[in-house]
Amino acid sequence: MEPEAGWGAVTAEARTHQESPAPEADRELSSLGGFLRTLSAVLFRPGEFFQNMGREGWAGPTAFALIVSSVGLLGALFWQLLVLAAADGNLGGIAEILPFQDLGPDLLLAIMAASPVLVLVNLGVGGTCWWGSVALVGADRDFTPAWRIFCYAQAGMALGLIPFFGLLLAGIWVLALMYCGVKQVYGISAGGSLGALVIYLALQVFLVLTLLLGLMGVVAGLGFLLLLG
Repeated sequence: MEPEAGWGAVTAEARTHQESPAPEADRELSSLGGFLRTLSAVLFRPGEFFQNMGREGWAGPTAFALIVSSVGLLGALFWQLLVLAAADGNLGGIAEILPFQDLGPDLLLAIMAASPVLVLVNLGVGGTCWWGSVALVGADRDFTPAWRIFCYAQAGMALGLIPFFGLLLAGIWVLALMYCGVKQVYGISAGGSLGALVIYLALQVFLVLTLLLGLMGVVAGLGFLLLLG
C-alpha cells in the first residue's frame, strides 16, 4: 500500500505542477509564456483556474489585468476609429449602435493614449467595489483574494479585440468570470455568488450617477458664476 500511496502522491504532484494555470506555478516559462498560458486558462478553463488559484500576492494579477484590459480597450477603440475613418464621420446603419459613436477621432485618439491610466483607475475602483461586494455576501474579508479574482477576470477584456461588438462581449465575459471566481475561491453558493455580482453592479451604477451629478453641479456652479460676472 505504501508504494501505491507514494506513486499516487507523486502523480498528483506532477499533475498539479502540469495543469495548474497560475503564472507563478511554473517558473520555467518566460513572462510572455506565463501570460499567454494564464490568459488561455482563465478564458477557457475558468473553473479549474480559480480552483487552483493562490490567495496571496497582488503584483502579478495587477500587471496581468493592466495589460489585457489596456489591449482590449485599445482594440475596441481601434475598431471604432476605423469605422469613423471609413464613414468619414457620417455613421449610419449598424455603426449607430456601436460604442463611442459620438466621439470624434481626436477624442478617440486621446482616450487611446490615456488607456493605461483609465484602466488602472478602473481596476482600483472596481476592485474595491468587488471586495466590498464579496464581503457583504459573507465571504472572507481579506482583500487580496478578491483582488486576485477581479484582476484575473479581466481576461475577458481580450474579447475587446473582436471587431465592433467586442467590448460588449468582453463586459459580459468579465462578469461571468467574476461569478465563477468567487464561487470557486470562496466556495459560496450560486445565489451568494450572483448576489455579489448584483451588489457590485449596483455600486458601479451608484458611483457613475454620483460622478455625473457631481459634474452637473460643477457645470451649473460655473454657469451661475459666469452669470454673476
